[in-house]
Amino acid sequence: MTKRIRINPLTRISGFMEIDVTLEGSQVIDARTKGVMFRGFEQMMVDRSPFDAIYLTQRICGICSTAHSVAASIALEDALHIVPTEQGRYLRDVIHACEFIQNHLRHFYQYGLPDFVNIPKVTSIYTDSHNDFRLPSQLNELLASHYFESLPISRLGHQLLALFGGKAPHNHGIFVGGYSTPATSDKLVSAKSILLQIKEFVLTKMLPDAYVVAKYYDDYFHMGAGPKNLMTYGLFNNYVDLGTLYVNPGVYHEGRFDLFDKNHITENIEYSWYEGAISNRPFEEMPEPDMNKEQGYTWVKAPRYKDLPYEVGPLARLWISGDYRNGISTMDKILARCLEVKKVIEITEILLDQVIPDTHVQQQWQVPDETQGEGLVDTTRGSLGHWVKVKDKKISFYQIITPSAWDFSASTSKNKGTAEQALIGTTVANPDDPIELGRILRSFDPCMSCATHVHREGHAIKTIQVMR
Repeated sequence: MTKRIRINPLTRISGFMEIDVTLEGSQVIDARTKGVMFRGFEQMMVDRSPFDAIYLTQRICGICSTAHSVAASIALEDALHIVPTEQGRYLRDVIHACEFIQNHLRHFYQYGLPDFVNIPKVTSIYTDSHNDFRLPSQLNELLASHYFESLPISRLGHQLLALFGGKAPHNHGIFVGGYSTPATSDKLVSAKSILLQIKEFVLTKMLPDAYVVAKYYDDYFHMGAGPKNLMTYGLFNNYVDLGTLYVNPGVYHEGRFDLFDKNHITENIEYSWYEGAISNRPFEEMPEPDMNKEQGYTWVKAPRYKDLPYEVGPLARLWISGDYRNGISTMDKILARCLEVKKVIEITEILLDQVIPDTHVQQQWQVPDETQGEGLVDTTRGSLGHWVKVKDKKISFYQIITPSAWDFSASTSKNKGTAEQALIGTTVANPDDPIELGRILRSFDPCMSCATHVHREGHAIKTIQVMR
């Protein structure tokens, strides 16, 4: 018997994502992931000062705002032909690293762990929609206590970011050339002290907790694989003296590793609520919104690399860097995100040791009458790209392709999106309680505020519909 399931919202962050799946018996045979909010940030940037992009694009999201300041500053450096000093790169990357630490801690414990651990009901924010809790009571109690302990620890990540960024979220510390204000000796000492506190929690609690979840839910090593195409724009790499501390740009397809070529990136709008050319390369066209488009079903476009969907994020980075090669699945994504916290902390320690206090990098930057630039960088959730054109010293074109656009892209006539493919073939034990679908998709850590650049009227705040 064929059944259709719709779930909205899906994430524990915001209600801007819906999934629509079709089951034949208990198996998913079709899936659509839908972004249900239009943002319009690309249109908002037109006619503004190029420097505004660093601050305004951060408002796309309050969770991964630093990522956008990094991509925007790199895009402007490219457009203005500025080569940042190594000191500029070191401190900018420290600020960026703080967001990784905070985001990954918060996702594992607050957004992901309630799928696997029965958390005491001290709030009405979440209600259990399933009873598939497998941990023995003592272990469940231990991990539930770490859920609450993680809150001040992840807050330390934002405190660390604010030391050099001025505030968090929406920092003021990142700018063209690297950063706006130099680090001082006392801030560097404070940063190292905070980092040690976070590191102790990660090593003694977060990583052991992740392996406990993996042990009792090992069937998720066989779910959510998706297309098994992985990509990274590179992260913490190509320093003059330090070389690459993490990963260089690369792709993985059909069991083979290859160099990344930005010229193979396209964005398709065939089934998205936009009008214009079906497929464009960055810099070519800014599609206009059209929610009346008959075949459209999402505000998220369909980024493709050589016309194929790719997974981006911690697992892709660790896989391509060679640090993790266990498998490509839902549980591998969860473990990779936790392992990446340890990796980024170690990189941050190295970068902090390289920062020279009171080093100024700012000067009066000149904007040419006409230019263009691109900023491609990996961030918490994966590969992020900003493309900017300048005319008459103002922004004339701005394009953003986010990590969640890659992972939760729409279909094209050639293939389904990454997350859609991850769902297809999944066996759902109880269609009235499809916890498998939520676990698979939340393992990507979706940020739909970023992915969809007018909320649809008439949608319920929380909906699980099963249509037979």
